[in-house]
Amino acid sequence: MSGQAVSDLIKPRPDEPFRMLLGMRAEGGYRPKAGLALPLVLLAVVAGLALFGPLLSPHDPTVQDLLHVLEGPSLAHPLGTDHVGRDVFARLAHGAGRSLGIALACVGAATGLGLGLGLIAAYAGRWSEMAIMRLADLMLAFPGILLALVISGFLGGGVLPMLIGIKLTLWPQFARMARAIALGELKEPHVEAARLAGFPVRTLLVRHVLPAVLRQTTTLATLGLGAAIMSISALGFLGLGLQPPTPEWGAMIGELLPYLAEAPVQMAAPCLAIFISVLGATLLGQALSEPDSGQETER
Repeated sequence: MSGQAVSDLIKPRPDEPFRMLLGMRAEGGYRPKAGLALPLVLLAVVAGLALFGPLLSPHDPTVQDLLHVLEGPSLAHPLGTDHVGRDVFARLAHGAGRSLGIALACVGAATGLGLGLGLIAAYAGRWSEMAIMRLADLMLAFPGILLALVISGFLGGGVLPMLIGIKLTLWPQFARMARAIALGELKEPHVEAARLAGFPVRTLLVRHVLPAVLRQTTTLATLGLGAAIMSISALGFLGLGLQPPTPEWGAMIGELLPYLAEAPVQMAAPCLAIFISVLGATLLGQALSEPDSGQETER
């Protein structure tokens, strides 16, 4: 087999992860994956709130109005006001952008770190593999939210410590997945043929192993997004995330908790936003992890 033939054989589709997300057939047809509709609608609602909510509210989310404290929903304040007179809808909308933005940053950083270390563990040799995998096992031995809490608290709270803490709780899952897939791909006949044909390891990683890893990363990253939103909200609730008066869902719950009886609507709003976001991300990840019925039929 010539080098060019091997190159053509191992050349992946560059758009494969995106085709997987959209439920597209390998031959180019379109078939929506079962169960995608509901999570996409839920996430679209949250994304719409983050993008258009601040434009719809004329109120500054940080400005206090002590003459209108804990007021119920009205035309001026659709979700009422909080304990210092700030508009809850405005804070909810601005908090959506911050929560989603930080969550995406955490997942992106964890994905890059995890995939890099996972591929190194698969190809760099026994000692590197043992060191990376034992570190990953150690990180996974602790509950993710507890580990994020300890790291963020040790670093002093705020956005950067929160990013570091959540990233360090998510990367081991990506590293283990990347290593397992890379080791499996190394045994595939066409990859072995490419190696015998003289292709360098870097070429095999970039052109074949990495696309195979990215197909699974789409699912894991979506599930990680829900976990990141939960961690951000938990740290905000405990005062280790974004600091007041910056609007953030978890911090809003912590501030309004003492006033639950007087302001149930204001308290329910950030709780519902977190629930919808995490549910949408989780259902989307589950839908992406299910095999296509067409693939099952072919088997």
